[in-house]
Amino acid sequence: MNDKQKLLFDNLKNLKDYWVKTSVDSLNPNTDLIWSDNENEYKILQSKIKTQEELVAFAKIQDELIKGVIHSILVMIDGGDELADNYLLDLVDRKTKESLLHDIALHEEFYNYLVDCEEE
Repeated sequence: MNDKQKLLFDNLKNLKDYWVKTSVDSLNPNTDLIWSDNENEYKILQSKIKTQEELVAFAKIQDELIKGVIHSILVMIDGGDELADNYLLDLVDRKTKESLLHDIALHEEFYNYLVDCEEE
């Protein structure tokens, strides 16, 4: 993994972590939910998910789902789904025009990157 690929993975992990934290924080009844289109649904969950154990379980599920979505998007960028039959997607450095897909399967390396981060 080169520095540019690591920067991509850092950003994806930070996005994942931000939205997991936001979703868990939104279970606090005092949280302003103006950002969400699902305020009523959060209020339902606020009344159901209250203990620390329940919040941790919710956070783990959110983390897993967001990782899955990121993985699926990276598979699409890597050309591993039906979109590749019609379109090729790429992430390219603006200055060097170098592809971030060079010698790497982003969807596989992202999971390896996350495993390494979680071990630290």
